[in-house]
Amino acid sequence: MRLQIVESNHVQYIVESMNKLYEHMINNARIDALEMKAFMEPYFLESGYREESSKLKVKAKSQASNILIMYDAGVGDFILMSAVIREIRRIYPKAYIMLLINRFAADMAECCPYVDEIITCKDEVLTKINQFFQYYKNIADVVKPLLRRRIDIAFNFGHYPSSQLLTYFSGAKERVDLGFMNQDFSFDDLSTYQVDWRDFKKSHYNDRFLYILHKYAKAQIANKSLEVWLSPIDRALAIESLKNVGSKKLYAIVPGGNLKLSRKRWSVNHYAELMNMILDEEEAAFALFGGIEDVEASKIIKSSVKAECIIDFADKLNYRQSAAVLNLCDCYIGNDTGLLHAAAALNIPILTPSCFPADKQMTVSSLPALYYPYNVPSVIVQPKQALPECKNVVNSSGCNSDESHCINQITPAKMFEGLKILNKQIAKNIKEPVFYN
Repeated sequence: MRLQIVESNHVQYIVESMNKLYEHMINNARIDALEMKAFMEPYFLESGYREESSKLKVKAKSQASNILIMYDAGVGDFILMSAVIREIRRIYPKAYIMLLINRFAADMAECCPYVDEIITCKDEVLTKINQFFQYYKNIADVVKPLLRRRIDIAFNFGHYPSSQLLTYFSGAKERVDLGFMNQDFSFDDLSTYQVDWRDFKKSHYNDRFLYILHKYAKAQIANKSLEVWLSPIDRALAIESLKNVGSKKLYAIVPGGNLKLSRKRWSVNHYAELMNMILDEEEAAFALFGGIEDVEASKIIKSSVKAECIIDFADKLNYRQSAAVLNLCDCYIGNDTGLLHAAAALNIPILTPSCFPADKQMTVSSLPALYYPYNVPSVIVQPKQALPECKNVVNSSGCNSDESHCINQITPAKMFEGLKILNKQIAKNIKEPVFYN
């Protein structure tokens, strides 16, 4: 499908109207979604970005020419979008599909076969906006290239209300999203179609994304499986990197993760002890993964585990190359990271420690319910109880600390027990997660 380009004078007209809106909101010192919509809609209609709703419903759902898919989180979250991207392409085979993401996911998106164009933007735009006026200029810079495209449908799978602003100002005729009814700061009124989060039968994000598409497009989902897109060069590099492993069982060890979410990071020394327990039982090799922030963790592990059993990839591979190496591993042992979801997509069994204590009630909004390893044998090891400081705290993580806290109650011996359970799950090909404490 050939992309329809909007005349530059129409783009400029919308940008100027956005500037007027910005001045209006500054003068009134408040942000109101309904007021924003009432101000902008006449400009969008006059410039041909909007259509009467009766005409739109027929065209958008069956003959959509240009589709925007928007996402605002990290690379692991992006992998959880792989199924819905594939299904959108299947349902709209002739559409020109654009993908708007932040730079963290650009590396993985590069090989996606289902989209025609990838647009990346500054990270601070695709994040939670607590002060609209502070970010307005960045939003305007992002939507300018989007306004050049005549977008029929914008599927917003974002985590944050800021994503609703971007899809609205993109000029898209239909704006489909989950809605942010449970957040204080949202722009739900700017969407044209929303799915109530209370409708979900399953809480995992992949199921949520697919449910939104199913409800909007009124189409059955053909395939729920996740994907990781690799290039031939990535695969060749992985084979070369692991050529000396031989017949040893190869474990992917991922001891790092987002430093801003250190509560999800299990002790590096615990990982080293667990690896030695594995070596006492079997002939194994370990591939260490991580970024520049995980180099020190790799050094600690290498000082405690036989060097000949370790291949250190910390700060040596980009994300896609890491996924290619991971694809040749027999098992993932590591924290809740983007590579965990890559392992699930690649059907690599997973053993992971969780900071969510077993004595706390897990809801549909809890992180283990939203992000458990999807459709792959997996064991999630939990601490038995929350530490006193976290006992009465209610949040999605279960643990309230900024550092490794509740998670470090999990002993290497308990993780080793979890590994034995995982091996039984693999033998029976059971792909539902096991929560163990």
